[in-house]
Amino acid sequence: MKTLTFGRIKDNLLSEVQKDSAYLIPLRLFIGVGWVRAGLEKWIESGWHDGSSLLAFFDGQITSGQVAFPFYQNLLQGVFSPRAQALSWLIMVGQFLVGIAVLAGLFTNFALLCGMFMNFNFIFAGEINPSAFYIVIQLALFIGNTGAIIGLDQFLSRRIPICFLVAQPPGSSNCLPIDRATFVGLALLALVAAGVAFPHIRDFGPHSVEDPAMILLVLSTVIALSAAISLLRLAKTVDFSP
Repeated sequence: MKTLTFGRIKDNLLSEVQKDSAYLIPLRLFIGVGWVRAGLEKWIESGWHDGSSLLAFFDGQITSGQVAFPFYQNLLQGVFSPRAQALSWLIMVGQFLVGIAVLAGLFTNFALLCGMFMNFNFIFAGEINPSAFYIVIQLALFIGNTGAIIGLDQFLSRRIPICFLVAQPPGSSNCLPIDRATFVGLALLALVAAGVAFPHIRDFGPHSVEDPAMILLVLSTVIALSAAISLLRLAKTVDFSP
């Protein structure tokens, strides 16, 4: 009985790792552990419980001129800072839950979108590393639907065919027409973000990797191209006709 069970597990595992995008599983584990670590790291620091650490971060970024976008500086001062304690808890819990979801492959795509949203806010606040790298990795995991490989999304996808919530198995045609519209919207939103970032670029030279606006421009362009490619792939595998 034990031999039979072990053999079945082995066969299932081999079948999973032979699927498309299975090579991204190590990156999924890396990002999942990274988010869990980030959440726990803040949990053990008392300053995150009362919001003082986050408030000090905001003040430091504004004072040092790291916030390149005037509208975001206004958000930090007028909206986020007065609510620093609630925002601190939202970040701590959010980072931990995103990490657990990515590791388990549970609502993976939604978790990755939440992770990218947090990373973009960090970049807007002038904190580029490691958010820029996290966004690129999470984008690859999102497009590759890695949550459906050795993950709970493999089973959830049978009942929830929404690509932006649950990762769909490779080659699946379960996605709804709304996913096509969402990819179009994502591409357009990324292009708008690139246009907004361009006027605020301070450095076009070799050190531009330290310029939040330049990083935002590059990331927005990458996301727009990735969304366009995903849309073409989706149109090939899904019949959207009535």
